[in-house]
Amino acid sequence: MYKTNKKEEFSLAFVYALFTPLGYNLAKFSVDDDSIDIIVKAKYERSSKIRNPQLDIQLKCTKYTFSNDGYLHFPLKMKNYEDLRGDNRANPSYLVVVCVPENDDDWVIVKPEEILLKYSAYWFSLKDAPAVSNKNNITIKIPKYQKLDLDSFKMLMNKASEGIAL
Repeated sequence: MYKTNKKEEFSLAFVYALFTPLGYNLAKFSVDDDSIDIIVKAKYERSSKIRNPQLDIQLKCTKYTFSNDGYLHFPLKMKNYEDLRGDNRANPSYLVVVCVPENDDDWVIVKPEEILLKYSAYWFSLKDAPAVSNKNNITIKIPKYQKLDLDSFKMLMNKASEGIAL
Protein backbone atom coordinates (compact mmCIF):
# COMPACT_ATOMS: atom_id res chain seq x y z
CA MET A 1 0.00 0.00 0.00
CA TYR A 2 1.29 3.47 -0.82
CA LYS A 3 2.24 5.63 2.16
CA THR A 4 -0.45 8.19 1.24
CA ASN A 5 -3.07 5.43 1.41
CA LYS A 6 -1.68 4.26 4.74
CA LYS A 7 -1.97 7.81 6.07
CA GLU A 8 -5.58 8.06 4.89
CA GLU A 9 -6.54 4.76 6.53
CA PHE A 10 -4.68 5.58 9.74
CA SER A 11 -6.43 8.97 9.93
CA LEU A 12 -9.80 7.24 9.74
CA ALA A 13 -8.80 4.71 12.40
CA PHE A 14 -7.55 7.51 14.66
CA VAL A 15 -10.79 9.46 14.39
CA TYR A 16 -12.86 6.28 14.84
CA ALA A 17 -10.98 5.60 18.07
CA LEU A 18 -11.90 9.08 19.32
CA PHE A 19 -15.60 9.27 18.51
CA THR A 20 -16.68 5.67 19.11
CA PRO A 21 -16.64 5.97 22.94
CA LEU A 22 -18.79 9.10 22.55
CA GLY A 23 -21.45 7.12 20.66
CA TYR A 24 -21.12 9.08 17.41
CA ASN A 25 -21.71 7.62 13.93
CA LEU A 26 -19.57 8.04 10.86
CA ALA A 27 -20.43 8.34 7.18
CA LYS A 28 -17.65 8.12 4.60
CA PHE A 29 -17.92 9.05 0.97
CA SER A 30 -16.14 7.38 -1.91
CA VAL A 31 -15.74 10.78 -3.58
CA ASP A 32 -15.18 14.00 -1.66
CA ASP A 33 -16.08 16.64 -4.25
CA ASP A 34 -16.53 19.30 -1.59
CA SER A 35 -13.48 18.41 0.54
CA ILE A 36 -15.43 16.43 3.11
CA ASP A 37 -14.01 12.98 3.80
CA ILE A 38 -16.33 12.01 6.63
CA ILE A 39 -19.42 13.18 8.46
CA VAL A 40 -19.62 12.49 12.18
CA LYS A 41 -23.16 12.50 13.52
CA ALA A 42 -24.62 12.40 17.02
CA LYS A 43 -28.06 12.03 18.52
CA TYR A 44 -29.13 14.53 21.16
CA GLU A 45 -32.30 15.02 23.19
CA ARG A 46 -35.33 16.63 21.54
CA SER A 47 -34.73 19.69 23.71
CA SER A 48 -31.51 20.50 21.83
CA LYS A 49 -31.69 23.19 19.19
CA ILE A 50 -30.36 20.60 16.73
CA ARG A 51 -31.03 17.07 17.92
CA ASN A 52 -29.03 15.30 15.18
CA PRO A 53 -25.93 17.48 14.88
CA GLN A 54 -23.16 16.53 12.54
CA LEU A 55 -19.64 17.65 11.75
CA ASP A 56 -18.19 17.68 8.23
CA ILE A 57 -14.53 16.73 8.38
CA GLN A 58 -11.68 16.95 5.90
CA LEU A 59 -8.98 14.53 7.09
CA LYS A 60 -5.28 14.98 6.45
CA CYS A 61 -2.25 13.17 7.81
CA THR A 62 1.30 14.46 8.13
CA LYS A 63 4.57 13.95 9.93
CA TYR A 64 4.48 15.36 13.47
CA THR A 65 6.22 18.73 13.34
CA PHE A 66 5.41 21.76 15.43
CA SER A 67 7.32 24.98 14.92
CA ASN A 68 8.86 26.94 17.79
CA ASP A 69 5.88 29.32 17.52
CA GLY A 70 3.53 26.62 18.89
CA TYR A 71 1.74 26.02 15.59
CA LEU A 72 1.53 23.12 13.20
CA HIS A 73 2.25 24.65 9.78
CA PHE A 74 0.24 22.57 7.34
CA PRO A 75 0.24 23.13 3.56
CA LEU A 76 -3.37 22.84 2.39
CA LYS A 77 -4.41 22.68 -1.26
CA MET A 78 -6.33 25.74 -2.38
CA LYS A 79 -9.29 23.60 -3.47
CA ASN A 80 -9.65 22.33 0.11
CA TYR A 81 -9.16 25.84 1.50
CA GLU A 82 -11.86 27.30 -0.73
CA ASP A 83 -14.27 24.41 -0.08
CA LEU A 84 -13.91 24.64 3.71
CA ARG A 85 -13.87 28.39 4.21
CA GLY A 86 -16.93 30.55 4.72
CA ASP A 87 -19.99 30.36 6.92
CA ASN A 88 -22.53 29.25 4.31
CA ARG A 89 -22.33 25.53 5.04
CA ALA A 90 -25.20 23.43 6.37
CA ASN A 91 -22.97 21.80 9.00
CA PRO A 92 -19.89 22.96 10.85
CA SER A 93 -16.85 21.85 8.87
CA TYR A 94 -13.37 21.27 10.20
CA LEU A 95 -9.97 20.37 8.91
CA VAL A 96 -8.53 17.57 11.04
CA VAL A 97 -4.81 16.89 10.69
CA VAL A 98 -3.54 13.65 12.18
CA CYS A 99 0.17 13.82 13.00
CA VAL A 100 2.20 10.63 12.84
CA PRO A 101 5.84 9.56 13.24
CA GLU A 102 7.91 9.61 10.04
CA ASN A 103 8.35 5.82 10.12
CA ASP A 104 4.98 4.10 9.60
CA ASP A 105 6.15 1.12 11.70
CA ASP A 106 5.97 3.51 14.69
CA TRP A 107 2.35 4.63 14.20
CA VAL A 108 0.86 1.86 16.34
CA ILE A 109 2.35 0.20 19.41
CA VAL A 110 0.66 -2.94 20.69
CA LYS A 111 1.19 -3.91 24.32
CA PRO A 112 -0.44 -6.74 26.30
CA GLU A 113 -3.15 -4.48 27.72
CA GLU A 114 -3.24 -1.50 25.38
CA ILE A 115 -2.87 -0.23 21.87
CA LEU A 116 -1.18 3.12 21.46
CA LEU A 117 -1.86 5.24 18.38
CA LYS A 118 0.85 7.82 17.73
CA TYR A 119 0.77 10.83 17.85
CA SER A 120 -2.12 13.28 17.86
CA ALA A 121 -4.79 15.00 15.81
CA TYR A 122 -5.58 18.71 15.61
CA TRP A 123 -8.71 20.49 14.44
CA PHE A 124 -9.04 23.79 12.61
CA SER A 125 -11.97 25.83 11.35
CA LEU A 126 -11.75 27.80 8.13
CA LYS A 127 -15.18 29.37 8.66
CA ASP A 128 -13.73 32.88 9.01
CA ALA A 129 -10.77 32.37 6.67
CA PRO A 130 -10.27 35.20 4.17
CA ALA A 131 -10.16 34.94 0.40
CA VAL A 132 -6.55 34.75 -0.81
CA SER A 133 -4.85 34.93 -4.19
CA ASN A 134 -2.73 31.78 -3.79
CA LYS A 135 -2.93 29.37 -6.71
CA ASN A 136 -1.82 25.98 -5.38
CA ASN A 137 -1.42 25.84 -1.59
CA ILE A 138 -1.80 27.91 1.53
CA THR A 139 -0.08 27.22 4.83
CA ILE A 140 -2.56 26.81 7.66
CA LYS A 141 -1.25 27.51 11.16
CA ILE A 142 -3.01 25.20 13.61
CA PRO A 143 -2.49 26.06 17.29
CA LYS A 144 -1.09 23.23 19.39
CA TYR A 145 -3.91 23.72 21.91
CA GLN A 146 -6.51 22.69 19.29
CA LYS A 147 -5.76 19.05 19.89
CA LEU A 148 -8.58 16.71 18.88
CA ASP A 149 -9.33 14.47 21.83
CA LEU A 150 -12.48 13.15 23.49
CA ASP A 151 -13.21 16.46 25.23
CA SER A 152 -12.65 18.68 22.19
CA PHE A 153 -14.60 16.31 19.91
CA LYS A 154 -17.50 16.41 22.36
CA MET A 155 -17.22 20.22 22.61
CA LEU A 156 -17.38 20.60 18.81
CA MET A 157 -20.44 18.35 18.65
CA ASN A 158 -22.10 20.16 21.58
CA LYS A 159 -21.58 23.46 19.75
CA ALA A 160 -23.09 21.93 16.60
CA SER A 161 -26.14 20.87 18.63
CA GLU A 162 -26.53 24.54 19.58
CA GLY A 163 -26.26 25.59 15.93
CA ILE A 164 -22.77 27.01 16.43
CA ALA A 165 -19.82 26.46 14.13
CA LEU A 166 -16.45 27.58 15.48
